[in-house]
Amino acid sequence: MAKKLRKNEKKKQKITKSINKLKNKISLKEKKLAKVNIKIASIEKKAAEKKAKKLAKKKASESPASVNN
Repeated sequence: MAKKLRKNEKKKQKITKSINKLKNKISLKEKKLAKVNIKIASIEKKAAEKKAKKLAKKKASESPASVNN
């Protein structure tokens, strides 16, 4: 009986150990994803800023021409 209990305890320990390993893997993947999301957001922000600058430049170049006419 005692032998069975020890075996069950060992099995439980193995299972909990494997669960913890998987949890660690998941958390690492989530951290990587968060970093990627931050990079994507910064790239999108830069693109939006460039677009805004282009539009502002275009509007600035159009307004003096329309004033003269």
